[in-house]
Amino acid sequence: MYNVFSTKEKGVLKVVNLMLTARQLLIFKCIVDEFIETAEPVGSKTLMTKYQLPYSSATIRNEMSFLEDYGYLEKTHTSSGRIPSKEGYRFYVHNLGKVDLDETTKNQVATIFNKRRGNLTDIVHESCNMLSELTHLTSVALGNSASDDTLQRITVVPLEYGKVTAIIITSQGHVENKIFQFSSDVEMEDLMSCVNVMNDLLVGTPINQVAFHLERDVRPVLSTSVRQHEELLNAFLEAFVKFASSNVYFSGKENMLYQPEYNDVDKLRKIVSAFENSQAWKTFQPLSIEDGVQVKIGVDSPIDEIGDVSVISASFKTGETSKGSISVIGPTRMPYEKVVALVEYISAHIEKAFLDELPNDIGNRGEHGGRKR
Repeated sequence: MYNVFSTKEKGVLKVVNLMLTARQLLIFKCIVDEFIETAEPVGSKTLMTKYQLPYSSATIRNEMSFLEDYGYLEKTHTSSGRIPSKEGYRFYVHNLGKVDLDETTKNQVATIFNKRRGNLTDIVHESCNMLSELTHLTSVALGNSASDDTLQRITVVPLEYGKVTAIIITSQGHVENKIFQFSSDVEMEDLMSCVNVMNDLLVGTPINQVAFHLERDVRPVLSTSVRQHEELLNAFLEAFVKFASSNVYFSGKENMLYQPEYNDVDKLRKIVSAFENSQAWKTFQPLSIEDGVQVKIGVDSPIDEIGDVSVISASFKTGETSKGSISVIGPTRMPYEKVVALVEYISAHIEKAFLDELPNDIGNRGEHGGRKR
């Protein structure tokens, strides 16, 4: 597990372990940046012409040999140029400068959270979709499974005629919002009666069993006391089934197929198999809130059998004690600076959206337990 450490020097590497000279650091960073952009081995001629390094070709080759000997670069069998090694990527990531997102990107992210058309789960999915679009890689959102929670209470808030927001709160402080649009025949009095019956009969029920008890215990009571009970019951059934369903959401799976690293049929087969096995991703539990953005490279990643994969993740609070995470999956040759900044920025906005929706008693307790800066 590799945390990303920030520095105020934008776009500059800061020495942590090996005391590289300023020249070695500059050459190394140019090689990594060039390989991320082109996926082609980098030679001294490219560094001299494209990056206009003020060193001779012989000097650059000598420094490249040193970096290779130390394990940060490696030579491919098809070219005399170098590419970053897994250890080189780790060094690069550990020493990334703090990069701020441009205003256009920030505004794109803000549109998701300003409009708030859907519930919080929809917002996480929209954020995941945007992350894959902005990075041209695959993203995955992983939330705490609500099946271990029990129902604490259901609250409804009228929005406008025929439309309400139902707020489902679990014992662990997990909150799920669902906007319902009912027909004109449904009266607010019937809706409140329905909610009161559910709270009376279902509080303390495990979330993954609520749908069953809605059918078995709640339906008979509502059928005798609420006129439009079918429409109301079906709406809450759908909400609870979705709430307790799989907590793994992928976006942009196809982006992995266009990466030159995965032209190999065997690698493609392993990637497709990994994406289809959502259970395997459920074992990749949300990260600790305090750890910030984390990067897993090569064998450290959840798809370790492929090797040439990196995963950049950040966690967010979804309740008093529950959390989720959002990640970007791609080749080790990914634009780490951009992806790290995006993952950190988007996850912070998701966490704020969840904490803003918490009831006051829970939200206040979690007010000081958020993300470390």
